[in-house]
Amino acid sequence: MNKLQGLSQEAVKKTLTYRYWVYLVIALAYFFVYFHRVSPAVMAPELVKSFGIDAAALGLFGSMYFYAYALGQLPSGIMADRLGVRKTMSVMVLVAGIGALIFGWASNFNMALVGRFLVGFGVGFVYVPTMRFLADWFKNDEFATYSGIMLAVGNTGALAAAAPLVAMMATIGWRSSMTSVGIISIAIAVLCYLIIRDKPEHIGGADIKDIQGLPRAASSHAISIGQAIAMTARNYNFWMISILFFVLYGSIMAFQGLWAGPFLANVYGMDKAQVGKIVSMIPIGMIFGCPISGILAGKVIKSPKKTVMIGTFVNILLWIPLIWMIDKMSPGFLSVLFFLYGFFAGWFVVMYANLKESVNPAIQGTATGFLNTWVFIGGAVCQQVTSIIVAKYQAASGAIATAGFKSAFIFLFIMLIIGLAAFATQKRPEDVIEEI
Repeated sequence: MNKLQGLSQEAVKKTLTYRYWVYLVIALAYFFVYFHRVSPAVMAPELVKSFGIDAAALGLFGSMYFYAYALGQLPSGIMADRLGVRKTMSVMVLVAGIGALIFGWASNFNMALVGRFLVGFGVGFVYVPTMRFLADWFKNDEFATYSGIMLAVGNTGALAAAAPLVAMMATIGWRSSMTSVGIISIAIAVLCYLIIRDKPEHIGGADIKDIQGLPRAASSHAISIGQAIAMTARNYNFWMISILFFVLYGSIMAFQGLWAGPFLANVYGMDKAQVGKIVSMIPIGMIFGCPISGILAGKVIKSPKKTVMIGTFVNILLWIPLIWMIDKMSPGFLSVLFFLYGFFAGWFVVMYANLKESVNPAIQGTATGFLNTWVFIGGAVCQQVTSIIVAKYQAASGAIATAGFKSAFIFLFIMLIIGLAAFATQKRPEDVIEEI
């Protein structure tokens, strides 16, 4: 019996079985988090046509999601710790569904921005509670693996927002497409309330720490919200992780989430179908890269920090052809490059495991929410800064010169190098974790 001695085998079985039902429902919600995040990359031409906007306004539309998402990150961590995953996710997925409906029905650009904001704010309360769920229901050596799988699921959403969304818009239009997504999101919110449970004990299951034979973590209610935030803010590793995450995820969202489609259309003259196929290689790469990086971090390299550094270094190298061979690549080469970009960009998921080993378990939700605040501010800032850069090279006809994309990509390349240098200075986890 050893570790399981004294535990009811029935309770253990309940925990190890029911958690996958919860995981499945959360995965459905997370699918649409990524779908919404990157959909502007292929919707851009339709939005420009419908609302008569330019590149700068398009950048504002894309970044609105990230500002709203960032705004929700710290509250989502606090709510996950205090109110639980079930209530937090059910209500906020419903908000995202309503936002999608408003966007689909928008009669003007301002209304579309409101819808986009509500979508970003609502889905902003999905990932952090997911990390809280994983910490409460999965073993320590399973955390990186299952968080990686969750990111892979998210990237199937990003994949659906490429070629499949193009096909859907061609069939029923972008407005009906977004309305359909809104209705589905509302249905998922109902499922969240019906299926999700906050702790194994709520279904008569065994605590995951007891199953592992480990001491239980202190309750999140043992410290105040202010203390949890202060403990996070004093943690050196937290800030080094935040710096890299800010620029790494910001670069991903600027490229995959906004400019990859216009880049292929303007520099290579590709049509919507060709753009959709090549852009879809990024989420396909992430679908493989996210879980593989989690397995490497947990089972092979056995170091989240080292795993992230390897993935980021290769990601930086992949920007070299995007900058210095920007208009000289074949469609086949571009497809492979985009796949590899997605594969290694997806290794960012391991940063959550890196954070988990660097903070007290009682503040896991708060720390993750605080981290995600900077992550998605990074997404918003990088989209807006690159939009300003690209807009300088936009002709009256709407066409964008190759030099505009090159300048934007150089900016992201330099930021990534700075971020990796900061990340490498982390201290040993035992030197930064504060005891309660």
